[in-house]
Amino acid sequence: MNRQVWIVAGLALLLMGCQKRIEQREGVFQTEDNEYVLTILLDMSGSFRGMMAEDGKAWSFVSQVIDKYFRDRIGRNDKLILAQLSANDRSLLWSGTPLQLRQEFSSGAAFRDWLVAKSDPRGSRVHEGIVQTVEYTLTDPMVADGKAKSAVFILSDMVDNASGGEGAREQAVNALAQVGKSGGVIGLYYVDVQLCSLWNRLLRDAGVPANNLHIEADIVGRPVLPSFE
Repeated sequence: MNRQVWIVAGLALLLMGCQKRIEQREGVFQTEDNEYVLTILLDMSGSFRGMMAEDGKAWSFVSQVIDKYFRDRIGRNDKLILAQLSANDRSLLWSGTPLQLRQEFSSGAAFRDWLVAKSDPRGSRVHEGIVQTVEYTLTDPMVADGKAKSAVFILSDMVDNASGGEGAREQAVNALAQVGKSGGVIGLYYVDVQLCSLWNRLLRDAGVPANNLHIEADIVGRPVLPSFE
């Protein structure tokens, strides 16, 4: 079993030596005395599904994010929350520790098959999925009070064709703003290039500090992780 499979299934081992790492700033997930809560929302809708294929850019990015986050922290009191964005109205999929996820899935292929089975590519409930997932994340008092090092990473083109219009988008913005105002990092990756400036403006106007917000367009070849410091 190659190392990328173990990254996705176990969230513990390093990536294969031949795979390029993304650029990352110093300070990401470096403080060992704090609890970390990482929430990842994966777009499994038809418009984004190619990016989440086995050799897709977004799928590779997920592997590298998890590698950076967990490679030195196995056994610590960290939490990972996984969610999907598609026509399926149940976005939240899984919450637990990296070790628990490793025990639950025997391989990266098994994990991805499970993810596909839980999604419906016929639509994109992006805004409603964000609200559902972020509200759950904020039930953790360590996140809500800003005592945990937290991040919400959304891998999506942010094209929504199934939620309740601008009202649902406003709810999504407000939910993310709560994380940002509590000191959490918000990262939007592979966003449709025509929507980047809109989401940057909406989140900044909602009060997310510039240092806690990072948005990358789908044309960016090597996305950069934001710093937690």
